[in-house]
Amino acid sequence: MELCRMGRYKKASIIIGLLMLLSSAPFVCAFIECSTITQFFSACSIFITYGSPDPIPGSPCCDAMSGVKNIANSGDNRQYVCRCLMGLIDAFSPNATAIATLPGLCGISLGFIIAPNTDCSLVT
Repeated sequence: MELCRMGRYKKASIIIGLLMLLSSAPFVCAFIECSTITQFFSACSIFITYGSPDPIPGSPCCDAMSGVKNIANSGDNRQYVCRCLMGLIDAFSPNATAIATLPGLCGISLGFIIAPNTDCSLVT
């Protein structure tokens, strides 16, 4: 039992480390950085890794999704958030569905659909 728990924490640590590594990738934007978006999603790393427990409104994960929504408050920022999320999906493709479902599970709309084929240039 203890070994199984250690394995979960190790996997979560790896995901968080990968998210931090992705956040250091060179992205340029005058208002926000992808590292900020990545940090918000790191609050949901257990859900992204394991698909459970489902985030619920008021949880740290859903609070983080509210933060992402606040950043995506204008068309330019929304496009940038979209591009950052597409980068996360590309980096964590086995977990793309979990990343895509997070805002909806928290009752939040970012103003665009998170999917691997989303064209962020069309997001307004």
